[in-house]
Amino acid sequence: MTFLPIVERELRIRARMKSTYRFRLFAAISAIALVGLLLVLSQSLQAAGKFGGVIFGILAGLSFAYCLLDGARNTADCLSEEKRSGTLGLLFLTDLRPYDVVLGKLMATSLNSFYGLLAIFPPLAIPLVIGGVTVGEFWRLVLVLMNTLFFSVSIGLAVSSACRDERRAWMGTVGVLSVFTVVPPLLLLNPAWASSWPAAFSPTTAFLNIFDDAYSVSADRYWNSMWIVQALSWGMLVAAMFILPRSWQDRPQAATNSWWSRLTARIAPRTQPDDFAARSAFLDGNPVVWLAARGGTRQTLLLTIIGVTAMVVATAWLLTSGATSVTLVLFGVMLLVHLTLSVSVASEACHMFAGARDSGAMELLLCTPMTAKEVVEGHVLGLRKMFYKPVAGLVAIEGVLVAGQVYVMGSDGTPLGVCLLAVLLAGLCIMAVVMDLTAVARFGLWQGLVHRKPAKAITRTVVWVLLLPLIPVLCSFGFLFPLIWPLKNLVFINYAREQLRRQFRGAVTERYGWVEETEFIGEPSRHAKANVLPPVRPR
Repeated sequence: MTFLPIVERELRIRARMKSTYRFRLFAAISAIALVGLLLVLSQSLQAAGKFGGVIFGILAGLSFAYCLLDGARNTADCLSEEKRSGTLGLLFLTDLRPYDVVLGKLMATSLNSFYGLLAIFPPLAIPLVIGGVTVGEFWRLVLVLMNTLFFSVSIGLAVSSACRDERRAWMGTVGVLSVFTVVPPLLLLNPAWASSWPAAFSPTTAFLNIFDDAYSVSADRYWNSMWIVQALSWGMLVAAMFILPRSWQDRPQAATNSWWSRLTARIAPRTQPDDFAARSAFLDGNPVVWLAARGGTRQTLLLTIIGVTAMVVATAWLLTSGATSVTLVLFGVMLLVHLTLSVSVASEACHMFAGARDSGAMELLLCTPMTAKEVVEGHVLGLRKMFYKPVAGLVAIEGVLVAGQVYVMGSDGTPLGVCLLAVLLAGLCIMAVVMDLTAVARFGLWQGLVHRKPAKAITRTVVWVLLLPLIPVLCSFGFLFPLIWPLKNLVFINYAREQLRRQFRGAVTERYGWVEETEFIGEPSRHAKANVLPPVRPR
C-alpha cells in the first residue's frame, strides 16, 4: 500500500486545479498592491527614518492575522462535514489509518493557505530595500507566520475531529484559538509573569518579539514561544488522530441536565413565541417568521455578553469619573461588541437559507401559495425578532454612556457646540453600526442562498460588509468614517435586496438543472407563461 495515499491524491488533484495557481497569483498581487498603497501614503514618515519600519509593521500585522484566521477557517468544519455526510465511516472500512485521514485533510484544506503565505514573502521583503528593517526581523517574521498558520490549522483539525455540528465546530475552534492567542500575551503586562512558561503558550508572544528592540532584551522568550507552539501544533494533530476513529459513529442523542440547558430552558419561553396566541399571530401573518425565529435561546449568550460588558463599562467609567481617554477606550470596546453581534447575525443569516435548501424545506415553501418575497421578508423579520433584544440593550448602554459623558463635559466648562458635535458623531457611529446588522442580514441571506457551504458565505459576508470598507479609514479618510459607513450599508442592503428579488427562485432551483428566470420576485417566468418546460442546462 502507498504511504500516505490520501496526501498523494490530494497533491495530484491540487496540482491540476486552476484555483491553486490563481490563489497564489491573487495573494502575490494583493500583497504588492498593498505595499504600493502604503508607499504612497507613508511618504511623510520618510524624513523621520520610519519609512520602511512602518510599512513592515503593517504588513507583519496583516500577515499574522491572515495566518491566524485562514487556517482555522479552512479546517474548522472539514472532518465534522465528513461525519455529517456519512463518508468518514467508508474510509475506515479500508486499510487507511487515522493518520492517513487527518494528514490527507490537512493537505487538502491548507495547501492553498501555505501557497498564499509563500507568495506574500517577497513583498514582505520590500521594506528591507527601503531601510529601517533588519534581515533578522524579516526571517523571524517568516518563522512566526509559518508556525502560526500550522498552529491554526492544527487547532481546526483537532476541534473538527471531536464535533459533528458545524456551528459547534466553528465556535470551538474560535474559542480555543482565542484562548491561546489572547490570554498568554496578557501575562506579559505583569513583570512577574512576563518570564513565566504560560506566557509562551501563544504565537502572539513570538510575534511581539520579532523586532530587534524586543528580541535583544528577551531572545529566549521568542524561541521558547516558537518551540512550545510547534509542540502544541503536533499535539493537536496527534489528538485529532486519536479522537477521530472514536467519534465518527452516530450515537443516540442523550438528554442533558447541565446548568446551561436548565438556564436556557428558563429563558427560552421569554425569548420565543411558545404560547398559543403568539404562535397563532405568527402563523396568521407570515408563518416563515415563526419558522425562522425558532430556537430563541441563541439570544442567551449575547445577552450575557452585553450584561457583562455593561457592568464593566459602568464600573470603569465611574471609577475614572468620566475621563475622556477612558471613555474613548470604552467606546472601542462597545464597537468590538457590535462587531461580535454583527458576526453572529451574519452566521445566523447564512445558515438560514443554506440549511433550508439542504433539508428541502425551501422547495416546500415555494410549493405553498406564499410568494418568494414573503419567504425572504419572513426570514428577515425572524432575524429581527431573534436579535432585537441584544441590539436594544447595547444601544441603550451606549446612549447612557454618551449622556453621562456629555454631562461631565458640560460640568467641566466645555462649550455647548463641542458637546453637540460629540453627540452628533456618537449618534452617527451608533446608527452606522446598527445598520451593519441589517446589511449583514440581507447580504448574508443572499450569500447563504448562492453558496453551498455556509462557512464560505459567512466569510464573504464578513469580509465584504465589515472588513473591506475599513480600507478608506486606513487611507487617511478616517474623518469621513461616520458618513461613509451608513452609505456603505445602504449599498449592500440595496444590492442584496435586488439580487434576492430577481434571482431567488433561480438560485433555489439551480441544483435541479434549470433556472427559472423572473424579472420581479413572485412573477411567473416566460416558460411558465408559455406553459412549457424550461430548458435543461448541461451540468
